[in-house]
Amino acid sequence: MSVHTDWLLTLSQTKAQLNDQGIDIQLPPPSQLELQIEYLEVTPGKKIKGKVLFQKRFTNPIKTYQGGFLTAAMDDHFGPLSYITAERPCTTLSLNTTFLKPFSEKMGHCIIEAEVLQKTKSFIFMRATVYSPDGELLAHGDSHVAILREEQLQKVNV
Repeated sequence: MSVHTDWLLTLSQTKAQLNDQGIDIQLPPPSQLELQIEYLEVTPGKKIKGKVLFQKRFTNPIKTYQGGFLTAAMDDHFGPLSYITAERPCTTLSLNTTFLKPFSEKMGHCIIEAEVLQKTKSFIFMRATVYSPDGELLAHGDSHVAILREEQLQKVNV
């Protein structure tokens, strides 16, 4: 079984456990499915790595991948990484991206690797890097998330 298939099974089990606790959560999220992310490596509490296919429908006027969609793809790495690190839902406090080179159609796909820099009782700090298939650095980003407490989960109807 592939890492991606194992990960989808884990998400399905997680969803069932949370639903049993009265927490309504959608796993995998529609954004992950829309961006067609294939997870290649998942190390709970440490890192998650995935492959993102180039899709023409997500391009900007100069026909390269639009930065917001690339940031969303990074966020779809930060989200699951934060969840498996905290073992509960989290919410993004900040998400910053720096673009170095365009993600173009000729690349076919890019690789995103997100890692945990630090976890505290209430927060997780993460960094992601985006590479071309040849290993060229295209972008990097940082995310800071808050680990949701029980009373916070009830307020957001998660």
